Amino acid sequence: MAQAESKLNKFNSLQIFQFLRFGTFFLISVLMAKIAILYQHEYGLHLISQYENLMLVSSSLTFFWVSAICNTLIPYYNNSDKVLRKKLLFNTFVLLIVFSMVAAFVVSLMGRLVEGKDKYLFDMFALVVLLNTPTYITDYVFYLNGKYKSLLRWGVITFVAHVLLLCTPLFFKQSLGLAINMLLLLSLFKFNYTIILLMKYSIITVQTRLSADFMKKALPIMFSILLAGSMEYINSYIIEFNFSDEEFALFRYAAKELPIFLILANSLSNIYSGEIAKMNQEGNLADGIARLRKSSQRLMRWLFPITMVLMFISPYMYKYMYNDQLYEGYKIFNIYLLLIISRMLFPQTVIMGLMKNRVFYLISSNYLVINSLLSFWFIYLFGVKGIAYATVIAYMAEKLMLIVYCKMEGVEFNKYTPVKEYLFYSVLTLVVYFLSTMVQMPMPG
Repeated sequence: MAQAESKLNKFNSLQIFQFLRFGTFFLISVLMAKIAILYQHEYGLHLISQYENLMLVSSSLTFFWVSAICNTLIPYYNNSDKVLRKKLLFNTFVLLIVFSMVAAFVVSLMGRLVEGKDKYLFDMFALVVLLNTPTYITDYVFYLNGKYKSLLRWGVITFVAHVLLLCTPLFFKQSLGLAINMLLLLSLFKFNYTIILLMKYSIITVQTRLSADFMKKALPIMFSILLAGSMEYINSYIIEFNFSDEEFALFRYAAKELPIFLILANSLSNIYSGEIAKMNQEGNLADGIARLRKSSQRLMRWLFPITMVLMFISPYMYKYMYNDQLYEGYKIFNIYLLLIISRMLFPQTVIMGLMKNRVFYLISSNYLVINSLLSFWFIYLFGVKGIAYATVIAYMAEKLMLIVYCKMEGVEFNKYTPVKEYLFYSVLTLVVYFLSTMVQMPMPG
């Protein structure tokens, strides 16, 4: 155990924790598919549609500000003195509560205003959003204080509880409402524990000037993430209001990346934005950027080959991990795997480390315009798959604009990217994708 703990550090502990988080949601999607097919006459894809609809509404109202606040917290914390750090933790918690109250209100309101929604389910899920979302600060209290073993223990306990409390009632043919109530009890426990933790590691005082300065740094990132991520939710809403529950469930299960890709890429970006901020303050920016380059090189040597393998085995994944009704989703899933090409570029990490966040306003606006135009165009050319192609191209265009901005700030592309190796893997991945569309994988009868 001591040896395992010694291997935990600020570079891998957050990645492992994020793997646990996203792995939990991935496992839930698999279990929900199995439950749906097991009790199809009572649940079917309607159960998945109900749950995914709750997740769509809540996540579309929270994803941008939660990510922005958490992404800003690490570099801001590293640039602060000891007293300011303790004040920052509590004031970040207060900001999360304020945003959560607004999101919870809107979730409850949508249950009343949108025809066909279950008001009770939306009310209960609004309470989950209110209590659970502020507890994201707990992860960073452990992480920023070097309590890496505690971070992983917290993750294992809460994520296992999440899976059991949600899926067990459904497996025994109880209502989705009961399962949501179980999640509400878990959220209440997490909220109370977070308060206890903050009493130990923070200074309990509301600092409006500190919060205002923090939000000045977070708002450009928030705006960027809102624009960059909004198309995913807009596309889901389009499917929901124009197609059947079954088609909505299929799209939601298909239009996603494998969680481990997002985890590792986002964790590396979060960690090294803090490292670059710290080293830049010490006058050693070049070393921080060189470390980012080396870590991204190691990551792409793992993720590109895994991506290429997944493109051929995804038909089996969708057939056996989910069910026959969701099988066709693998074709859309394979397109989203191409996002790995832009995921392995990290100009945004350099920009956040330099605290030049204002540029995200302009570039993310361009991303939304490009993605919207391509989506409307491609959907006529390729059908539903056109939405996936538009996302891949638009996301790459956004990264290219960020690369240009980094160069304008004096940071060359090859300083934080192993260019030749990156180009080799990218071209090979594209070749493998086109091969996967032409080769029909054998399926047992």
